[in-house]
Amino acid sequence: MSAQVKPVYDDIGSKFDEFTSSASQRPIEVRTYMGLLGDMAGLAVLDLACGHGDFSRRIHKLGARKVTGVDISPEMIRLARAQSLLDGDDILFEVGDARGMPELGQFDVVSAAWLFNYAEDPDQLTAMFRSVARNLKPGGRLVAYTVNPTFDLAKGNFTAYGVHVMDQTDLEGGARHRGHFMTDPPSPFTFHRWSAQAYATAAAAAGLSPPVWKLPCVEEADRLGRSGDYWTVFETNCLQAAFECRR
Repeated sequence: MSAQVKPVYDDIGSKFDEFTSSASQRPIEVRTYMGLLGDMAGLAVLDLACGHGDFSRRIHKLGARKVTGVDISPEMIRLARAQSLLDGDDILFEVGDARGMPELGQFDVVSAAWLFNYAEDPDQLTAMFRSVARNLKPGGRLVAYTVNPTFDLAKGNFTAYGVHVMDQTDLEGGARHRGHFMTDPPSPFTFHRWSAQAYATAAAAAGLSPPVWKLPCVEEADRLGRSGDYWTVFETNCLQAAFECRR
């Protein structure tokens, strides 16, 4: 995760709530991700790249016995802690860098929504996977949401769904993109798209099983009030995908 990520998310801060509440893809993202996480009752969960704590709170409400959220942005952690204070929950939020995180415990599940796309090269991607493995019990699961390895800007942008991708620079094993969240004003950020092979190599280096990928699915309820072709790019050139690994 680059030094760029920290100030960008510190600056976005509370505007990220605007993005998550207005982006049309968000309900599909949440449904896909929470569906892959499954039953959390009684589990210890480490939520990496937790941001302002949205997924951490969702996991907590599903009955996880322990939830720890980690993010590189002090501002995001400040917002997460403030919400926990209002809610009266016992979620622990800490500032940390997933590229070289120590063992915080042995967790049943590591959640990582929008973490791996901030690895700037394959070495950083592997370092993130090793941080995950360091904190997973034997048999534990990594559940992640990230940039779809097959996304190609030439085949359509994601602007209508809340993220505008400005460019694509091809790299060995992936690509670097500049984009912005469709907040007011727009919030710029840089992210990376890694190939499925790059993910498999990083997972193997950390002692995890090969990722099993899952694309988000548009349901009939999502189509209500939208034009017939509104979701075409989402379904044919989706920017996002989920995957699962085991230790």
